[in-house]
Amino acid sequence: MSKQKINYILMMLYQFFMVITPLMTTPYVVRVLGPEKIGEDAYANSFVQMFLVFVMLGIASYGKKVIATVDSEFDGKPDSQEKHKKALKEQFGGVFGIQFLAMWSMLVLYLLLVTLFFQGSIVFYLYGFMIMAYGFDISWYFIARGQLKKIMTRTVLIRIVTITSIFLLVKTENDLWIYVLANCLLLLLGQVYIWFYLIRELGGLSIRLGSLKKHVKPILILAVIPVSAMVYISVNRVVLGAVQGEVEVGYYNQAYKLYTIGLLFVQALAAVLMPRLVHFYETGEIERFKEMIAFFFRYICASILPVCLGIVAVSTALIHVFLGVAFMPVVPVIIILILSLFLAAMSDLFGMQIMVIRGQNRAYAYSGIIGSIVSFGFNLSIVTVMASEGTALAFLVGNLVIVSIQMYFIRDLLGLKQIIKMMMPYLLYSLAMMACILAVPHIYSGPPFYTLIVQCIVGLGSYLVILFIRRDDILHYVISSFRKKQLSKDKRMEEI
Repeated sequence: MSKQKINYILMMLYQFFMVITPLMTTPYVVRVLGPEKIGEDAYANSFVQMFLVFVMLGIASYGKKVIATVDSEFDGKPDSQEKHKKALKEQFGGVFGIQFLAMWSMLVLYLLLVTLFFQGSIVFYLYGFMIMAYGFDISWYFIARGQLKKIMTRTVLIRIVTITSIFLLVKTENDLWIYVLANCLLLLLGQVYIWFYLIRELGGLSIRLGSLKKHVKPILILAVIPVSAMVYISVNRVVLGAVQGEVEVGYYNQAYKLYTIGLLFVQALAAVLMPRLVHFYETGEIERFKEMIAFFFRYICASILPVCLGIVAVSTALIHVFLGVAFMPVVPVIIILILSLFLAAMSDLFGMQIMVIRGQNRAYAYSGIIGSIVSFGFNLSIVTVMASEGTALAFLVGNLVIVSIQMYFIRDLLGLKQIIKMMMPYLLYSLAMMACILAVPHIYSGPPFYTLIVQCIVGLGSYLVILFIRRDDILHYVISSFRKKQLSKDKRMEEI
């Protein structure tokens, strides 16, 4: 199996364990803490997210590109290992130095505001550990270098400890502070753990003022995207809480958690593809660059469209099983949010995988600014009437505006006609799958959990059958990759 495929599998596992904690613990936690405490946690989380944006500043995306570019420059030059290591050390120090300074600035401001406006709430204070955790997060360095095994070890260990702690220690609604502490403090410890690998690989850490300066401008330009995204993600939630109360924020937050799980596949492939895309673009292999872009977009269509329509089809049973009857108002919220999933995947491709690599940072920033302004204005006008559903709709509108603007700037690589042509078959396949899923309750009437399982099996099975009948290229690629792997195993067995 190629290194790229291995990295993709590892990235899938990494992203899986990043979301496994809420996925496994949410059904238990929402029933123990209840809607009111869940809303309190969601409100505090929304507040801290505004500071986390200024900690990261888009540094993870920028840092991956910088490190991947260094590796590309020294690719195929084994006699330049010391120069390669020195360049990595200098570039990492410059990028991380900005992240480190941003972290301490935001932590001091956050603690000051919590003391002044939230009466020193213990839950808000504990979320300060999350700011520190994000400040010490250097996963982007290892992802850029394709060294995913190192962060996988950390992630699996920390997630297992977190899940165990929550089930053992969170017993009543008064244990909200324990739940927050387990999530935030263990996340910080996981970030500290990965530093041992970095220090050993680079032989130390070097942060110089000169190395910081050259990264400030591109980082600030890219920071416009996460800062503007904060408006239609975090600020909109704070507005929702101020207008409709913490319970509505709790409903929205639970729906948003399910939405983020859907991004698993795209984020995994994107993280693996970016170093290769940077290499092709920097070395002038534009045709290879275009081929990978086209493949990525077809992959998005083949994987995300059925996920979106599938979740819409099972939304009622999913919320019933996953969150419980008390959270049934989440159903329309998750339906609206999940429709944003495909747009978010397109934005990741058009923005991070094309515009950033091609240096279209200002255009990328404009798309985020305009999208956030439209989303914020739309949310203000509709949140009093539609509550959490209105905030979800504002999120959808914001993503639609962003993608539309980005499509204009990358039209030389992917035109509108080409996008529609690649998307339509998978949209039709997904609609056919959705019809099969919706038919299940009319044929089989059982408990919600069993109905959900049957619907998932029918949905996945029908979609794969359609792809097989249509002899889809993406499915053929996956099957052929598996066959090559199996043939390689058989050959090794024969040699033994």
